[in-house]
Amino acid sequence: MISKAAFLVFEGFRALVRAKVPAIISSITIFITLMIFSIAYFGYINLKGYSLEFRKQYRIDVFFDASLDRDQCLDIFNSILLIDGIEQGDFIDRDRAAKIFERYFHKDVTEIVGTNPLPLGGKFEVAPEYRDVRIMSAIADKIRLINGVDLTVFQSGLIKKIDGFLDNLLTLAFIIGGAILIVSIIMVSNTIRLTIHSKRGDISTLRLLGATDRFIKLPFIIEGILQGLGGALLSLMTLWLFYLLMQYLQGYMRTYLISPELLIPGNIIIGMSLGLIGSYRGISKYLK
Repeated sequence: MISKAAFLVFEGFRALVRAKVPAIISSITIFITLMIFSIAYFGYINLKGYSLEFRKQYRIDVFFDASLDRDQCLDIFNSILLIDGIEQGDFIDRDRAAKIFERYFHKDVTEIVGTNPLPLGGKFEVAPEYRDVRIMSAIADKIRLINGVDLTVFQSGLIKKIDGFLDNLLTLAFIIGGAILIVSIIMVSNTIRLTIHSKRGDISTLRLLGATDRFIKLPFIIEGILQGLGGALLSLMTLWLFYLLMQYLQGYMRTYLISPELLIPGNIIIGMSLGLIGSYRGISKYLK
């Protein structure tokens, strides 16, 4: 059993060496496929990470009725904190409201009006699992129903744009990745088919000696897996160089880039799978 397995693996390696040019082309195709997948995945993970960081600033601004005193506004503020989805809040009294007004407009509201007419209010941060435009709209509607709340505001347009951008990016990545995936499988299949065609005499001899189709197919399937592994190794080497470059540039950048942990096992598994599928498809069409 061991000698038979060793023979099949040896045949797979020997077929790979014999068909050097097609095998190299196939491995390079898989390499390009894996690089596109890796770059798309890397970009998506980092954009998603940045969006989550940005969403920490998502909040609901609430303004209380101007006729209410501080204690009444504090009571409303505390009741809002009890609503599901509200993580924490920051109470804004008239003095803080005046400072915020001055920071944005570079004017002292008291000097302009003669008094401070700004209403009391609060800034409420939404829990991460509630940072969705529909959910935040529902929370804002609940807050508006509270007696004493004059106005409720949150950046719904900005949230929609970010969510839409991420969804479009993911869809585009799937479309491009799917197209490259199909091309890669076809390339591997054609490479295996060329190898089989060049060895048709050996295949006929093996059949005359009583070899089963499974026994004939296995070396070619192993060859395809090795081509996929070769493409994965090329991809990982290139990604490692990118990683070193990224580490070097990290000191000059203000943002921190996330290195997805699944890139290494993902490249190996997807690369070998592409080789396996492509070789099986090629040999199955030839040996029917």
